Amino acid sequence: MAKLLQGISRLFSGEARFIAGLYLLLATLFAALRLVLLVRNTNLAEGVATGELLKSFLVGARFDLAVASYLLIPLFLLLVGLSQRWRWRIVFGFGVLTASLLLLGISEAEFYGEFESRYNALVYEYLSHPQIVGEMIWEGYPVVRYTLIWLLLAACWGIGLWFLARRHLRPAPLAATPRQSLLRIMGTTLSLAAMVVVLRGGISGEPLRWGDAFFSESTFANHLALNGLFTLGRSGWDKIYSKQAFWAKSLPVDEALATSRAMLALPGETSLADEQHPLLRAEPQAVLLGNGRPLNVVVILMESFSARFVGALGADRPLTPEFDRLAEGGILFERAFSNGTHTHQGVYATLTSFPNLPGYEYLMKMMEANQEFSGLPTLLNRYGYESVFLYNGLLSWDNKEGFLRQHGIDHFVGTDDYVDPTFVDPVWGVSDYDVYARANQEFRGLAAQGPFFGSILTLSNHAPFNLPEPLPFERIRSDDGYEGRYNGMRYADWALGEFFRMAEKEDYFKDTLFVVTGDHGFGYPPMITPMALGRFHVPLLFYAPGLLDEPGLRRRTVASQVDIGPSVLGLLGMNAPHQGWGRNLFSPTLQDEGFAVIKPSGGEELVALIEGDRLLLVAPKEKPELYRYDLGFPPGGSEDRYREEKSLAKEMEKRLLAYVQTGILSLRARNLGLPDGEVPQLVQRKPVAAGAAAN
Repeated sequence: MAKLLQGISRLFSGEARFIAGLYLLLATLFAALRLVLLVRNTNLAEGVATGELLKSFLVGARFDLAVASYLLIPLFLLLVGLSQRWRWRIVFGFGVLTASLLLLGISEAEFYGEFESRYNALVYEYLSHPQIVGEMIWEGYPVVRYTLIWLLLAACWGIGLWFLARRHLRPAPLAATPRQSLLRIMGTTLSLAAMVVVLRGGISGEPLRWGDAFFSESTFANHLALNGLFTLGRSGWDKIYSKQAFWAKSLPVDEALATSRAMLALPGETSLADEQHPLLRAEPQAVLLGNGRPLNVVVILMESFSARFVGALGADRPLTPEFDRLAEGGILFERAFSNGTHTHQGVYATLTSFPNLPGYEYLMKMMEANQEFSGLPTLLNRYGYESVFLYNGLLSWDNKEGFLRQHGIDHFVGTDDYVDPTFVDPVWGVSDYDVYARANQEFRGLAAQGPFFGSILTLSNHAPFNLPEPLPFERIRSDDGYEGRYNGMRYADWALGEFFRMAEKEDYFKDTLFVVTGDHGFGYPPMITPMALGRFHVPLLFYAPGLLDEPGLRRRTVASQVDIGPSVLGLLGMNAPHQGWGRNLFSPTLQDEGFAVIKPSGGEELVALIEGDRLLLVAPKEKPELYRYDLGFPPGGSEDRYREEKSLAKEMEKRLLAYVQTGILSLRARNLGLPDGEVPQLVQRKPVAAGAAAN
């Protein structure tokens, strides 16, 4: 036995033994990072059995060791091929690199708390704005605390690395016998083979992928098992090389297009589709407001305005009294969803009626966006509407001005355009109140010239939640880690109320249709399905006192941001042909439960179709999962997984794949725009009650 161990010891060189020690050390450090993430997000672990959380560490070890292989294989090859002097330099550089990755790993605890997702492509987007993101992190997060944790782990890492290097990286004999050289080659080959096996997660089957971490009914336990560096690297790879092959070739093209048309068509709509305009249609039975006179339109996208905390939807915290008051005079959709989880997606989904699709989450920055869309600003522009977009911050962020200027917006107001603002957040710009005050001035001026379209995007309800002092309400105190979020949302609601108090005194108010919704929600327990619906669930309110019949009506129809454009056109009686990727929620012919296609930001190729109270989750190389969800308040929602509804899942899967595929192919083919020609006049007929088709 002793001779066998001695032979094995000779087979594997000091470099191999050094690398083996580093595997153990890195696995320990990754487990410590997983523990930091768990402690920071214990609220999301409520109700998860301790055994499942412990198993997350066990399942996660596969991902930890795979990441270790990515780091250690290049190091091993360098150590084998370099002299002793260079080997110490390489080890020192490797130590510095890995210590930097530890800092990145510690920071993921806050990233997950914000987005309920392990690191993804959103990190790369944030890196393109280092100054603003750096200020946000410094102002809004416990940087000192995490720095101390990092210094502790980095010290442990440095000591362990030094100890292993001193023990195993000794100079090789100057003259090696043929037998020793052969053993060295064999040992190096076996070591590399073992490392490759660990890297791919085993010998059999496909290489390790994120779905291998999903062992539990608990989404948080599954996410905990992942490794943030693994998901970040995978997202970067997909960002560079992904061609959406799975989504773009799921069905025969004609079948996908026909299915998409059936999903979007309303009874009575006239199809005007041709090769260049595959979804073109017109709705002759539009509900009409204002007796045919042109109405102004104002769309307000509120940062992180989660339905979970809206009193009108049953929330138990008094955070939105102003919105609740407005809801009593408007029509509120209870099951409305953002198409993505980043402001970027909320903006283009709402204003262009085009969904968030795999590979195109940051569409406003991509060349594919350099084409015409069938969006609200574009269509209203054809009717002679002047338009303005107002925002707290930099209009260059996410290429907002460049994108929206091409798609029908005439005027822009950003952070540098406000005169004597009452408050300026050093990170994001002026306060929501200042945006609304300026909006009221702009709308007053535009209304004097004719009908206008206004779009407001707010920002105060965003980390680090820098708010005016003193607050115009009693500060909310909480020890659950969400105090900043609560006060941010309460301030956003207060500012919204101030805007409507200003607007109600203006002449334009009585001739304006207001739409108020959130750009997205945010992570908060419970996590409803692996899609974490809280990040998508937003209120959607149509508000036009004196114009909308049945104010205070609640509707259960499933809706999303892409429905806003077609709904506004219908309410205004504009039967102009369009290619919106949503439907008129107020059409008298709309009798089904509605649908929404949603996708998280960050490069995750995970898409869901919501129909009524059913949610189908689809991802490449993963089995589709069908859920029944409940968004009820309180306690905040639940889920049940369908077990036997295979036929229903198949039908929903076909619709989802068809919708996504047609969207991607239409975007690539650049046929999302509108035909040339005269614009139809406003429908001239008796108004229909906007709530007549409520279900």
